[in-house]
Amino acid sequence: MMVDSMYSKLALIFLGLLLAAVHGMTETHRVEEHLKRYGGDWPPEYIPNTPGWKRQMDKRFKQVLEMDNRHKKYDGWMQTVNMAFLAPNFTEYGMGLVRAPEDLTLTLQHEIRTAIKDGKTRKEHSIDAIGGPNGCDFVDRPDLTQRVVTELQPYTEAWVGMPLHPVLAYGFRLYLNESDLNMHVDKAQTHIISMIYHIDRSEDSQPWPVLIEDFKGNTHEIELQPGDILFYESSKCLHGRPSKYYGSWYTSVFVHYYPTNGWMDTDHNMECHYAIPPWWDTEVPPQDKTQEPLDILGTSFKEHNCPNEWHRTRPSDACPKENDAG
Repeated sequence: MMVDSMYSKLALIFLGLLLAAVHGMTETHRVEEHLKRYGGDWPPEYIPNTPGWKRQMDKRFKQVLEMDNRHKKYDGWMQTVNMAFLAPNFTEYGMGLVRAPEDLTLTLQHEIRTAIKDGKTRKEHSIDAIGGPNGCDFVDRPDLTQRVVTELQPYTEAWVGMPLHPVLAYGFRLYLNESDLNMHVDKAQTHIISMIYHIDRSEDSQPWPVLIEDFKGNTHEIELQPGDILFYESSKCLHGRPSKYYGSWYTSVFVHYYPTNGWMDTDHNMECHYAIPPWWDTEVPPQDKTQEPLDILGTSFKEHNCPNEWHRTRPSDACPKENDAG
């Protein structure tokens, strides 16, 4: 117990040094800024203020508070405060599904299959949220990803109902056999309105659904077909593919935007620090813990005791499916 206490104190000291070095702020300053904004009231009103979203966020805050590793706990707070109430919602559900123009999809399919056949792929760098024994391959075609950004921006702006600034079109990633993608949210500053554009997959591919949480507290499993575009509010709606992919390859491009009207006037990353309450590091005794244990890996979330390491992937005795009515 004394050793655990010592490590906890060292972890807090390390966190304070990290905040000072990276953000030019101490924990005392951070708490002062928190009190200016929130006056000690917790939690603030969730955005959106729906019963299902409140239920989902209440549970996640409890999971984060019950974590033992202080560094991971702080990361969990950072992401959860942004999801729960810092990031505004721009749509009713946070997600939408449409078809891409057929000529664009056919062009991309032809070019990617040609690159695979000709061996013009490379290994993608390691990413914390992606698991599997084979890593991912990558097709570098910036001319095609720029075409995706240009041609699909009007679709994205029509979905969200406002002008957007393009940040990034990332692709083309090729997931390989036994890949999985942890549940996660994207960058609070820039990855706000996003799309997963599923281009193509090998003929031996088995179904591999995207899991995504909506603003009513529901979790959806969506099996994308080639040519489908899944719009989603990516810094706010937890999403991933926690089940294993089985097949030779599966490819998509990921496109991110942020609102043009004053969005970058605020440092959204710093606001995440300031939103964390002063008592964030409270230790919860083991006998008082009531939630499914949560783990944070980089910027992603796992529940190791559940099938596929996420409890809403399917019902089980160990991790029962909840009533998702929002």
